[in-house]
Amino acid sequence: MLNPELLWMAPVTVRMKDGAPQVFASVNDALDFLEGDWAVHRGRTYNRAVQTCRRALNRMTPVAIAREAFIDACRDAGMSTVADGPFGTKTGAGGQRSLA
Repeated sequence: MLNPELLWMAPVTVRMKDGAPQVFASVNDALDFLEGDWAVHRGRTYNRAVQTCRRALNRMTPVAIAREAFIDACRDAGMSTVADGPFGTKTGAGGQRSLA
């Protein structure tokens, strides 16, 4: 059974190691990247992000927690992130919701 897209309230833009920006709008996007295209150190924050995204897809963890874990893993790996909401306001875990 396929899980529907679990969208974040605000997308996360990650600047890849080659300088190119990539936008992640959902738990599905993040997990696909973590499990398929992640080319940097796979440490504790990476493992936490993968586990948290999987738990979110199984409705065991809030989508906002998966988003924050993904941001933490990217930053820990040296990639800069922009996680601003509409009008440039910062969104936090409380401001996230699933559209599923």
